[in-house]
Amino acid sequence: MAAAPTVLIPAYRRVPSTRRALASLLEAGARKVILIDDEGESGGAALAEEFPALEIDVLTTRKPAYWTGSIVLGIERARANGDAAVLFFNQDVTVPADYFERLHEVTAANPGALVGSAVVYASEPARVWSAGGRVEWWGRGITVSHHGKAVGELPEGPFPVDWLFGMGTFVPTEVFARIGLPDAARFPMSWGDTDFSLRARAAGIPVLVAPRARLSHDVGAYDARAAGPPTAGLYVSWLRDDRHNLSLSAHAEIWRRFGPRGLWPLSLALRVAFLLANYVRIRLLFPGEGREA
Repeated sequence: MAAAPTVLIPAYRRVPSTRRALASLLEAGARKVILIDDEGESGGAALAEEFPALEIDVLTTRKPAYWTGSIVLGIERARANGDAAVLFFNQDVTVPADYFERLHEVTAANPGALVGSAVVYASEPARVWSAGGRVEWWGRGITVSHHGKAVGELPEGPFPVDWLFGMGTFVPTEVFARIGLPDAARFPMSWGDTDFSLRARAAGIPVLVAPRARLSHDVGAYDARAAGPPTAGLYVSWLRDDRHNLSLSAHAEIWRRFGPRGLWPLSLALRVAFLLANYVRIRLLFPGEGREA
């Protein structure tokens, strides 16, 4: 098997989570990691000493870089080092021992492609959290493929998607010369991965999911299946938060850039209606007192 790509891990606090991620990467055969220690809050230097078998390059920021900004810093270092490919990652995911073998099966057969991973719930490994996503400009908008389905329902082989989550996305470094870096200025925390993969697809770069290359994700409070339903007030605060994955301002920018030409505001209105209806759906699926945080 070819050498594993350089793994880019944005990290903010949560040292035990990052430790688990690094341990799993080492067992799976990773050798080079760029750990972006955001604001120096993540114990980067100490973690590098804990894993001498990994070549860990720690980059420490002095002000918040968030996920996308941290990924950009990692990309710039990897390109300066002459690395051929990088793997976007998260500090709250782990990989099985055969991860890079399964990923390589698809990347070797599809040179130049962006290749994403199938992500399962850490708390429920037989259930899919994501496997890339689709865009329905005149429907639900941005959708997550296979969300909530059984792992056994995933296709056997690689399949095309419209966009990829940042965690577990393989990117040949030559792609950055073609389409530029992720947009950390406009999408500091969420949507930078969506924007980047939509730009790649628009440039004719294949965007695929390797369903047998799987990550286990310690899903956060934004997922009602993992954390319970939010109150209406909390849900609205997510829509107003520029760094949340439900951010309406980020939605508007994605629709302006990629939506139906001249008609994207109408398409976006459908998406907003879906988000509001989806809150009702969440409360019906997950009854009980809503949480405030």
